[in-house]
Formats: sequence, structure tokens, C-alpha cells
Amino acid sequence: MLLETGHRLASSIEWVSVDRRCRDHEPARPKVAHLTKWTVAEALAVSLGGLVFGYDLGAISSATQSLRTQFHLSPGVFGITISFSLWGTIFGSLLAAHWADRVERRTLLAGCAMLYGLAAIGATLPFMSDLASLLALRFLCGTAIGGFTVGCPLYLAELAPDGLRGRIVSLFQVQVGIGVVLAFVAASLFVRLDVQGELWRWCLGGGVVPSMVMVFLLWSLPRTRTGIAEEGSVVGRAEFAATAVISKNREGRLFQRRNARPILLATSIAFFNQLSGANILLVYVLDVLSSAGIGFETGHRYTILISSLSLGTTLLGMSLVDKVGRKVLLYIGAAGMAICLLCLAVAIPYHLVSWVYLCILMAYNVFFAFSQGTVVWVYLSELFPVGVRGAGQGYGSFVHWIANAMLVLVFPIVQHASSVRIFYVFAIFMAVQMAVIWLWYPETRGAALGAIAVANNGRDSTRVP
Repeated sequence: MLLETGHRLASSIEWVSVDRRCRDHEPARPKVAHLTKWTVAEALAVSLGGLVFGYDLGAISSATQSLRTQFHLSPGVFGITISFSLWGTIFGSLLAAHWADRVERRTLLAGCAMLYGLAAIGATLPFMSDLASLLALRFLCGTAIGGFTVGCPLYLAELAPDGLRGRIVSLFQVQVGIGVVLAFVAASLFVRLDVQGELWRWCLGGGVVPSMVMVFLLWSLPRTRTGIAEEGSVVGRAEFAATAVISKNREGRLFQRRNARPILLATSIAFFNQLSGANILLVYVLDVLSSAGIGFETGHRYTILISSLSLGTTLLGMSLVDKVGRKVLLYIGAAGMAICLLCLAVAIPYHLVSWVYLCILMAYNVFFAFSQGTVVWVYLSELFPVGVRGAGQGYGSFVHWIANAMLVLVFPIVQHASSVRIFYVFAIFMAVQMAVIWLWYPETRGAALGAIAVANNGRDSTRVP
């Protein structure tokens, strides 16, 4: 009884404090400094969308050469085939942006997991062996992943207190790394089983396992979240009170002047994330290694080493994102990736010993994992105020996947013309990003969700730290 009374008293005191801050037009910051065991379990279940996403990336990367051989694909058709799921991801992010603020997060994510699982099962069926069927299934997989990239970071950001939000949202990227490693390990086992003619089918079909596990865990959660802050919790009440004062019922529209800064920041971080070349060096890593003279089986072993190191570095980034801050990690990562991309472009034509390329790619993935890889979904989840947070996350995801799809589509054609030119281009864009980060990016570490939009409002002089 005493504990319950004390808890209610603490909640009342915090609610009064929040109310006073709202009257001063200051974004409220809930003072929840710890996570319960149940909250951690909830975050791990939700972040499994990242594991499905990562598995899909590793599976399609492992299947590239098998698909090229199986369907006798030219460079142009090969690019279309590999990028087809990404066009589905664009479609999925738009759908999720529309529904994320209208339905429960759990319902959205469970639906995406079920869709991915059904498409993965379809890839294993013998009568789905023609290219048209494969493209349709890949489009459905991409649609589900688009939903994950909108719903998972949103759910995790709303679940976490301000001081731990970076680490909680980073769970999504950690799960992506785990999924990539699992896919590469599975592909290496399939190669040893001598199923090279059907390697693509085995790799893509394996995605049914993590997706169905996610469905089961999501529906075992008793708690739900929607785009509207829940007044039943201290965090929900604080955010609801803060945003109610400054919004005056205008949050329903994303594209308005008061959201201009977060929209531009979301566009920038999404484009630069892809112009780092990270997804190219993941999806086409076997082709890049092959162009450097590295054999098929050796390439598969290298992918496991590279992805495992990347996962470990993502965990490092997860521990630093709330201590060092988003901006510093992005700046260091851009500088390191620019150097690695230049080294790779110089080294590929000479067909040096294989460990040289392994070292360059491992260093590149280290810089990406603790910077762009850790920060991008955290940053996107923090930019927009309540009411348009789902639409804003969907917009950022949409830009991210548009850039990704275009690059994955054209890379085989560009590589056929020159195996190194595109890496010089990526290095230049990383240098440009360094300047943009230094001059323009705000630091959102510890700031309330949507504080950038609040600070951008002429009625409020609050600054993001």
C-alpha cells in the first residue's frame, strides 16, 4: 500500500512538473530513468523486425550469383531483379506511413511479419520457379520490410525514456546485424551442402523462421501503442501535454512550414545513408569480391567475418549513441568511410592478395556500423512531433528506400562499365556529408521526441541541445 501510494504521489508530482513546462512552451522530458524487465522484453520482440530485415539483406546478397546463373540475367535485368524488393519496400513504407498513426503498432508489425513469412514460404514452392513469380514474391517481402522500417523504430522510440532512447532504438539496427550474420552463415552451410543451383531458393525461404517467431512474440504482448500518446502512462501523459499546447490540432498534416526542418533533415540523413554505399557493399559484396579476383567459397567465408565484425561494432555504437551523441558518431563514420572507399577503388584493379580487400571492407563496415548504421533509424524516429510521427518516419523511410532502390538497380550496369568508378563517387558524397553534419545537423541526444519541430516553431525559443 505504501509503495503504491508513493508511486501515485511521484506520478502526480511529475505530472504537475510537466504541466508547468507545457505552460512555458517547453517540450516535456519524462524523467523515467530505468527500464523494467517487461519493457526490455517488449523492445526485444519489436526489434525482431530488424532481424527479418537483416536476414533478407543477407539472403539476397548470398543469392545474387545463384540468381544470375539460374535465370541467365544480363546486367540490366540482374539489377532489376535484385532491386525489385526495394520497390516493394518503398510501397510498404508509404502504406505504413498512412496507417502508423491510425492503428496499433503491434497490429502493423504483426501484419508485416505475416506477409513476409507467406512470401518466404512461396519462394520454396517448386511451381514458383519462374522469374515473374520470384519478382512478385520479392515485392511482397519488400512491402513487409518497408512496414518494419517505419513501425519498429517508432514503437521503440515511444517505448524508451529520453536518456536511453538511442540505445533502445539502436536495438533495431543490432537485430539487422544479427539477421545479416544468420543469413550469411546459413548460405555458407547451403553451399557446403552443394545446393548451388537452388541456393537462392534455400536462402530466401529461410526468412519464414524469424518472421513467424516475431508474430508469435508480438501477439503475446499485452501492451499496445498507437500514434497518439497514451495518457495512461507517465511518458504518454508528458508527451501528450507538451505537444497539446504547441500543436493546436495541426499535427495531422506532415508537409507544413513548422515541420520544414525535420523534413529536410530526414531527407538528408536518408540520402546520405545510401550514398555511403553501405547497401551496395552488402547486397553485391560477392560480386565486388569476385571483381577483385576472390573465389566463390572464399567470398562466402569473408561475408561471415565482415558481417560479424559489423554486428560487434553496432553494439559498440549502441553503447555510445547516448553518451557521445548522434552528430559526433556520424562525423567520424563519414570520414572513415570516405578513406575506405578510396582505398577500395584504388585496390580493386590490381587484384591484390585477398586479405587486403577483407581488411578494407572490414574497416569500412566498422565505420558504417557505429555511425550511419546505428544512428539513422534513431535520428529519424526523433525528428517529428506526435501526430505526424508515423507519417514523418514513413517519409524518411520512403526517401531512404528510393535512394537504395535506384542505386541497387544501376550498380550492375555501372560495374559492368567500370568496377571502381562508383566507389570514388561514394567517397566524394561522404566528404560532402562531413560538411553538412558539421554545419547543419543538430544534436538530439537527450532531447524530447519532436523537439526539433518545436524549436523550429516561431512561437518557441527552445533549442535542441
